[in-house]
Amino acid sequence: MAVRTTVIGSWWLHPEHSPDLRNYHSGELSARESEAVLSRAAAAAIQEQRDLGLDEWTGGEYQTDDFITHMHRLLTGLKITKQGEPQPFDYDDMTTATVVGEITAPDGLGCLRAYRRESKLPGGVNKAAVVSPYEVVAAARGESDAISAQIQALTGIVNKELRGLADEGCANVQLDAPIFGGSVNEGIMTAAQAAELIAPCFEGVNATKSLHFCNGNLRGRPIAGVLRCAPWVEILKHLDGVIDIAAFEVKYFSQFHERDAFKDMPKSMQLAAGIVDEGSYWVEPVKKIRERIADWARVVGEDRLWVSPSCGFGRHPSRDIPVLREKVQNMVEAAATF
Repeated sequence: MAVRTTVIGSWWLHPEHSPDLRNYHSGELSARESEAVLSRAAAAAIQEQRDLGLDEWTGGEYQTDDFITHMHRLLTGLKITKQGEPQPFDYDDMTTATVVGEITAPDGLGCLRAYRRESKLPGGVNKAAVVSPYEVVAAARGESDAISAQIQALTGIVNKELRGLADEGCANVQLDAPIFGGSVNEGIMTAAQAAELIAPCFEGVNATKSLHFCNGNLRGRPIAGVLRCAPWVEILKHLDGVIDIAAFEVKYFSQFHERDAFKDMPKSMQLAAGIVDEGSYWVEPVKKIRERIADWARVVGEDRLWVSPSCGFGRHPSRDIPVLREKVQNMVEAAATF
């Protein structure tokens, strides 16, 4: 039986699109020019993902600058205290801000607009992602009390975007919530607390609902100090009936050792096991990926298993596209033949 394959979100950046996308994110293009640039990049990503044989694909998330580094530009109620670096080297190079008023997103988070555009391209799009309330306001990450006071508004922003994607016909909508996964791993919040914050994001969402956790991936490096996945199963227990697919990073050997914990994952859920390391330049051999798939299939069952890269593909211009492509090719081959 072949195991299904998926991706987490962002696709790699092709050099021929890089200058135009840089101009778009710098605000130098007209609305018409912006639409054309984003459509060209998304069409290329969709075609490449389909050519590689993936069962699910996204539009590449080119409307984002680099995951969440642009998010503060979409919000009201923030005052920038330090501008981020154009090419951040580490997490402290991201923009920082303080909360000065009610946080709103007058024009949304851009995910729904992207889906409306990309769904009309050849091949369409069958998966799209929205970041969690904490990722939305990551620029104010040092102000926990202020964020807590705004959590209802932030959840509403995220929920509106997810519901919009589902209502427009997106088959699989995903909440990207690495901060929650890392916070539970490090004991900053409990599994129950994380679930209480995640569940409202999916209220009224009529589509397959996925939840993505990882330990962070900036230039291939985590932000979390505890690289585990077993604690995430406890979160899933509180989300039985809410989440359909857990799209989790399980690329680290420490996480592989914790795989038996997923025997306790609710039977209503499937696992998209992120076993291919998109941040490493070492290409996982088909044989090794096949072995990992077989190990995870023994835990959750073949019929409940997907495989994927462990996270989205970053925008760093030095990424070696042939290496990344070979990683995905090997993953698809292993999933079809394990």
